[in-house]
Order: sequence, then C-alpha cells, then structure tokens
Amino acid sequence: MKIALVMVKGNVYSFKNRSFLFKHMPDSLTLGLLYGVIKKSFPDIQIEIYDETVEVLKPKEIKADIVGISAITPAVNKAYELARIFKERNIPVFMGGTHATLNPEEVELHCDSVLCGLADDIVPELINDFLKTGKLKKRYTQKSDMSFKNMALPQRDIYERKSIWADELNMVQATFGCSNTCKFCVQPYVCEGYHQRPVDDVIEEIKLIKDNYIEFVDPNLSKDLNYLRELCVKISPLKKKWFAPMAISVCNDDITLGLLSKSGCCEILIGFESVNQNSVKGINKGFNNVEKYKDCIKKLHSYGIKVTGSFVLGLDSDDNTVFENTLNFVNDANIDYVRFTINTPYPGTEYYKEMDANGRIVERDWSLYDCAHCVIKPANMTQDDVEAGYNYLWKQAYSLKNILKRLNYIKSPFERLQMIIKNYVFGVVYCKMIFKDRDFVKNTKMYKV
Repeated sequence: MKIALVMVKGNVYSFKNRSFLFKHMPDSLTLGLLYGVIKKSFPDIQIEIYDETVEVLKPKEIKADIVGISAITPAVNKAYELARIFKERNIPVFMGGTHATLNPEEVELHCDSVLCGLADDIVPELINDFLKTGKLKKRYTQKSDMSFKNMALPQRDIYERKSIWADELNMVQATFGCSNTCKFCVQPYVCEGYHQRPVDDVIEEIKLIKDNYIEFVDPNLSKDLNYLRELCVKISPLKKKWFAPMAISVCNDDITLGLLSKSGCCEILIGFESVNQNSVKGINKGFNNVEKYKDCIKKLHSYGIKVTGSFVLGLDSDDNTVFENTLNFVNDANIDYVRFTINTPYPGTEYYKEMDANGRIVERDWSLYDCAHCVIKPANMTQDDVEAGYNYLWKQAYSLKNILKRLNYIKSPFERLQMIIKNYVFGVVYCKMIFKDRDFVKNTKMYKV
C-alpha cells in the first residue's frame, strides 16, 4: 500500500513565489510528524511526501492508493481543488489541519474523510479501517484522553531525500494547545486544551537532531514555568542554540531567564499584539501590559536573548495612529526582528461567529484569510486603511534607516553588522514575496492535470 501525504500552501508561500532564500526551507513539522506516526504503526507502508513549500505540485505524477492533504485556512481552497483532482481519479482523500478541525462539515463536502485534532491516534485508526475494509469513516476525531507520552517522532530526513539543498527538520514540539482565550487565536480549539509531553521524551528527541540549532514550534513554551525550567536544565548539557515562542510574562521571572540563557536559548518570539492597551484588552490578552514592554525587551537583551515581536493590526481600539505608533515603539524598544499581521477571525472560532453575528465579515474567500488582507469591517478605519498600514509597517520596519535605529543597542560592531545585514536581506526578499494582488492570492487553478 502506498500513501501520498500532501502539504498545500497558499500562493504567496508556495514554491513558485517563494524567494530563493526560502525555497528549500520547510516551514512546518506536519509532514515529518505524519510520516513518523504512520511508520510507527505500519512500518511496511510506502509513503511519499509532497510539500508545496519546497516543490511545485504535479498531481498527475502523484500515484498512491490513498492521499492525505493538510492545509491551513488560506490554503484550503487550493486543497479542495487538489482533492477534486484525486477524487476524479478514484483515489480516496482524507484532509486534516486547523481548518478541517474547526470546520469539519465544510471540509467533508470535498473529501472522503476529515481528521479533527492531532493525528497521533486517529491517522493509524483511519489507515487500519482502509486496510481492513477499503472504506473510511466520514470523520475521525482526536480522543479526549489521548496520551502525550512516547509520541511518534517525526522523520527528519524526508526533505533531504528530495533535494540536495534541503536540511534535516530541526523543529520540535514539547507542548500543545493553550488555555488562554485570546480572541484571534486558534490554539484553544485545535487539540482539546493544553498538553505537555514528558520533558525526558523531548530531550531524547533533541538528542537525535544533528543540527546545533533547534526551533520549538509550541504555541507558548512558557505557559508552565516549572515545565520550562526543567526543560532548560536538561537541554543545557546538549549545547544547542534554540528559539521558541513565549509569553511576555516570562520576563517577570529572573530564575527562568537565567536558565534560558544558560541552556542556549538565543531568541524568543513574543506576541505583543498591540501598543494600545485597550486593543490587547479587547482580544482577551489584557495580561500583556504595554507599559512594561520596553523593560521586558531590555531585560531579555541583558540575558543575551534576542526578541522577535509580533503585532496584530486593525483591532477594535485601533485607529490610523496605530501604524506610526507601532513603528516608533519597535524602533525605540530595540526589537531585533518584527512581524506584522492583520486581525483575522478564523472560520469556526467564537471570534468569527461574533464578527459574523455583528455583520462585520466582509470577505468569505478563505484564500484571503492569510493575515495580510482585511476580511472584516474595522471599527475605526477602512479595510484599505488597514491593508495600507500593514504594507507601510513591513516596508518601514525593514528599511535600512529603521533597522539601524532598532539595532543601535548592540555594542559589538561585528554582531551589529551581522544583524543589520540579516534584517535588511530578510526585509527585501520577504516584502517582495508577500506583496501580491488579490487575484494572485485567490487563484486556485494552479495545478496542471
């Protein structure tokens, strides 16, 4: 039996449009994990992977007994088109991912079976059904008592097998989900709450990674500080450098910061979300104290930890002043790298239902739910205002003038020059990649059959 696993990407992030710097860099652990999950239970099954992040998909060249497709919301329309192509060839298709988990009734219309939640238990169940009966249930849902111990490990060389330019997957996930209820976030919905793998399991996995740099893909690795401290203590002897998303509250604990620094943590991603306190309160993230942002960043820098800051634009307390205020803050606070997104209520969440009930959803083409387009009626601006501000911030934050302002805190001339070059190159290639017109983003007829 042969299974094809396919990762579909929106047109902006697909191989054809990606900059040469990113063309052979997978941005997800999903296919590696699915491969590992299947091989753990069915070692004799043949698996082929196809990732639109690193290659052009050619459906007619994909031959399999069954196809699994993973797609997030802005890529799901293309996933539906791909599923249609396979179904016309009488190949059964199952689909999973965040959009499928949140909107199974919709996704069921386009495939034979839908996976809701994490794959570890339900993918083996699906394959077992197919092997025994040749049929699939319409839906497979993650069990509420799913164990997070001794989980299947990702196959880390799957991209190296496909290209001489590719590296092993260096991503790790220690915790899943989140118990916070930030309005715009899908994490509270995707896997039945907040879960932790045993720290020793995580450490044993990291020992298998050849790369000296590790990227944690957890939603928030600092959710449980005791867990994070134990992880830091046990990762220290491995002499790895690592990155992880964390909450700003980690700055309140010097013991944890010391352990982070000693363990090799060199950079964290913080969702600041807004420089407007009313805006963060409005999305149920009032535990972010805007007045303490700068002190937090300064403290992280004192421990040798760089900061990537993430900001959401077009929140209900925002007006046209938010763009210049955000740019000034980013520069004054010396944020090392910065990301901007547009406030996007994802279908299937309570936030989407709230916006829809209030008549504020103005776009229902899921391709535009990429956090780069305004799909709602903003409270104090127009859609055009928000999108123009988003473009302005990306361009300005990564202009040479503002990069120099942001990084003037770095004392070492050599280190500062390195960071300036990295920021500038990233800004040039990333802005060129993401600034596309709506017709390009919405086009689903990309596959030759």
